[in-house]
Amino acid sequence: MSTEPKQRKRSTRQKVGRWSLALLGVIVLGIAVFLLIPAPVDPALWSAPAAPSFEKEGPWKENSKLSSAELVTDCAKFPEFITFDTKGRLYTGDSDGKIYRVAFDTAGKAQPAEVFADTHGTPNGLKFDAAGNLIVTDIQKGLLSIDPEGNIEVLTTEVDGGPIYLANELDIAQDGSIYFSDTSNYGKVMFKEIAENKPHGRLLKYDPQTKQTTVLLRDLYFANGVALSADEDFVLVAESYHYQLTRYWLKGAKQGTSDIFADNIAGFPDNITRDAQGHFWVGVFTTRLPFADYMHSHPWLAATMSKVPQSLLNGASAPVKHGLVAEYGPEGELVNSWHDPEGTLYGITTAVNQGGYLYLGTAPGGSQGVHRVLINP
Repeated sequence: MSTEPKQRKRSTRQKVGRWSLALLGVIVLGIAVFLLIPAPVDPALWSAPAAPSFEKEGPWKENSKLSSAELVTDCAKFPEFITFDTKGRLYTGDSDGKIYRVAFDTAGKAQPAEVFADTHGTPNGLKFDAAGNLIVTDIQKGLLSIDPEGNIEVLTTEVDGGPIYLANELDIAQDGSIYFSDTSNYGKVMFKEIAENKPHGRLLKYDPQTKQTTVLLRDLYFANGVALSADEDFVLVAESYHYQLTRYWLKGAKQGTSDIFADNIAGFPDNITRDAQGHFWVGVFTTRLPFADYMHSHPWLAATMSKVPQSLLNGASAPVKHGLVAEYGPEGELVNSWHDPEGTLYGITTAVNQGGYLYLGTAPGGSQGVHRVLINP
């Protein structure tokens, strides 16, 4: 009997074994090199508070109030913020730069959306001033003013001799002052900043009379939504990465100081709007990510994760498919929470109480289009 087939099999096994050992060596070497590469950030230790339970009785208890949401328009795929003009028309921006306008008929049915303007950037915050101009915070373009014909003027792109890195959200006082967030000097949303867990955001003020921009607050953990109180004695700014709303006092004995308005939010707070009753509505982009909280309490893990390319981490920071909105009273008390536990509507950035409906916006990573639900069905 010929031994040639056996020799060929033995030779094949030997080649496979050598290639396997070589591959294992490459993998081990790659892991060693990865671990030895210095981390791009020096993470700060933080023990995040335990997330509120959705199962216990109380204002965070899970419900299905958002599950019946109806689509208003899907022309804007990711309507980060929503506002209305004096005629009751809805305005929202999209991540491609377009700002859409939606009118409603006498029965309250939404009409086809039309393009109102195009910033050629990424419009986030939208609010009309007393003159009827739409003031816009654009991530790429800075603070803008758009007149009723859609003509765009740049109000500011700098503060203190440096750039505004990421103009995000805003509110406008009765005297025309514009309060807005400069989210982070990273200039964009990056997992590396979550891992680092250090404050890089600011709260800014633009004075339309002097055309000057000033810094009110520094060292904010991803400065996001902004809203004035009904009496304009304080302004709120969301610190998304520390699950809290910070209050900056504009009047009274505490003027010029800040404190925590609401803490231990059940997720990452995004935009804030105020309704006619003085209540604040907070879109929660995602419920808490247990891995992120664990990483904050183990800086070595955060440092290791910060070395992973951003493109490979997009899934790790994707929003949980659980829609969530929080309603706070004027003193910071949690009044209610609105949920879609089925996750049909998720990645919520904005909730606006308007005309008996709660209008809802989202951002990339979440569901698409402007939706609304009846507040008192």
